[in-house]
Order: sequence, then C-alpha cells, then structure tokens
Amino acid sequence: MDGRPTRYTYYTADLATGAITDELPLYDATFSTELNEAGEFRARLPLGDPRIAVHRPRELTEPGRAALYVERDGVLVWGGVVWTVKYTSADQHLEIGAAGFLSYFDHRRVLPAAFDPAVSDLASVAVPFTDRDQSDIARELVAIAQAHPGGDIRVRPESTAPSGITRTLVYPGSDLKSTGEALRELASLEDGPDFVFDMAYGSDGRPVRRLRVGTPHLGRQGTPHVWEYGANLTGYSWPVDGASTANRVFALGEQGEGSQLVAVAEDSGTGRPLTETEVSYVHLTDAALLHSQARSALAAVSVPVVLPELTVRADLEPVLGSYQVGDDALVVIKDVFFPEGTRFGVRITGIEVTPGNDAGEEQVQLTVTPATVIP
Repeated sequence: MDGRPTRYTYYTADLATGAITDELPLYDATFSTELNEAGEFRARLPLGDPRIAVHRPRELTEPGRAALYVERDGVLVWGGVVWTVKYTSADQHLEIGAAGFLSYFDHRRVLPAAFDPAVSDLASVAVPFTDRDQSDIARELVAIAQAHPGGDIRVRPESTAPSGITRTLVYPGSDLKSTGEALRELASLEDGPDFVFDMAYGSDGRPVRRLRVGTPHLGRQGTPHVWEYGANLTGYSWPVDGASTANRVFALGEQGEGSQLVAVAEDSGTGRPLTETEVSYVHLTDAALLHSQARSALAAVSVPVVLPELTVRADLEPVLGSYQVGDDALVVIKDVFFPEGTRFGVRITGIEVTPGNDAGEEQVQLTVTPATVIP
C-alpha cells in the first residue's frame, strides 16, 4: 500500500455504441458481480448541486439506453445497463439502478438473425445446434442476438480453447426463450460452461465489453487466494439450509399425449432418510440430456446448502481487482464457531462491493461455494 486513498470513478456510456458520455459523482454506491448471473448496481446522485445539474444527468442515465462503468484506481471493476431511475423532489436525489450486461440479453429472444417479424412465422423457425462445443454455443447465442438489426451492444466473445463437451440443442422460435435464460440453462447442465460478462480497457483506452466462457470453468484454480480471519478476513456468516435437500430427483421433460418424459437421479449413500423433489424441463425432448439435468439437480440438493459470506479487506492482499468470480480461495478461521481452527477450500461465486467514502472504509463481501474442509 502507498497510503493514497482509493479512488472510484463512475462513467456513463451509450449502450449501443459503447462511447463514454460523461463522469458522474455518484455516492452510496453498491455493486455486485455473480458467476453465470447478472450482478447489480445501486447509487445516488444529488441533483440539487448546480455543478451536477449541468451534466444533464437525466439524459445521461436514461433507462435502456445508458450503460454505466465503475473504475477503481484505473481498473474497470463493473459495467452494465441502467434500467431504473427514481427522482425524489424532497431531497433532490436521483436513485440509479443498473444490472450487468447479461441483463440486456434477458430482454432478447433466441431467434435466427434473419428473422423478420413482418413475414416470418414463429412456428417455422428455430436456432439449432448439432454436436457443437458448449462454449461455442454460448458465444453463438450472444452473437445471434447481436446480429439482429439494432441488437448489437458491442459485447465481444473472447476466443478460448474448446471445452471438449458437445451438445445438441434446439431453440424453437415459438418458445420465445430469452437469450439470458438459454445461457443460464446451458451453464446449469452437468459439466456446463461458466460464463461472465465483464469489461476491460482496450488498446485505444476505451472500455471493451467481453463475454468470457469457461472451458468448462472460469477462474484461477490450483493456487488459491488466501483470507484469514482476524487479518484480511474481517467477518463472516455461515448459513446452512437443509430445507430443500433431497436424495431423489425427478426431472420432468416433454409432455406428450398421455405420457411425460421423466428421468430419475438418486443418491442412496447420504445416510439421510429418503427425501424427494422434482424439477421441470418441459422443453427437453432428449432423454440423455434430461438425465444429465436430473444428475445436476441432484448434486445441488443432495446435501444442505452452505453458502458462506465473507467480509474482506479491499486494500490488503489479495486486493480488490486481483481476483474474480470463479477463482479458488482458501479460508482460514479459528474462533468460537471453529474453536479447533479449520481451513476451507472455496470458489468465489459472487463479489459485492461498497466503495469507501467519508463515512467509512470500502467493504467487499464474497459469496463462496462449496465449503470443503482441507485436512
């Protein structure tokens, strides 16, 4: 550390072109990044200050047209789409709500790039993938959405090695499935790929929006980041939820006349009494893929869910910006809950940041999974 205060800068940009439009002095900001999900952003802007009013903040933050970037000490740490604003005359503040770039694709449908709503019949079109690498499918879903007229928000996929896992998937036009939902479903498959939308400065100094797809996993494995309670780990919570556990899962597929495709996955070695649940994938017609979904669902519910939340220092190693969702980490704790002391190997799945201001230090909260004891 060099003693200089951490500087956060907030930029607005045009969603369609990517061009930065201005810098705004936001405060009370909080933002998050999640693996295979769209993180969120919240902040406030005091419009009563005439120095801010000249920036035309209402135009700069128009929902659905404006993007927003967060920079920490010269490094882009968040980016997304402004979706909500709320002005309150009593305190003359504008509240801004945004979500990561994945949220844009929640507003798009999986339809062929040549689809013309004036002449095309939804029932006659589809987007098929036959024996395609799953990482290529993720990238192609985003590329197809951006190939529609007016649909390019300049998200560019990073080129990575093939995952070695191929899929055969069909997206009927009549389903009107969102591109975001298709990406999440792909990631939820057994051995499905990780993905994240993020950004970095390009060689010309302008932000570049990226889609990164894991093969099949994103993040740094093997050499974990280390957080130790009482040092760079300042607090934690350890919630354990067994209310939704099951050791037999029924996956329900396509409903036909008088019958329904069903796949069952079971784990009889948990030592727990039999509990059952079901998951619905009524769009699936492939029995092998349905069995894969059943196994994936079973893995998620066969034991109580433990999703620790860690509050860590942003200014101590590993500093904020040196790790990302998907990375491995090692957590070292010795306290009244773990009196003998323990170490847990975890994977970072969520990062929520509250930038520091005059009222207090910046805070970083990590969501991690799974909690695996390391002997």
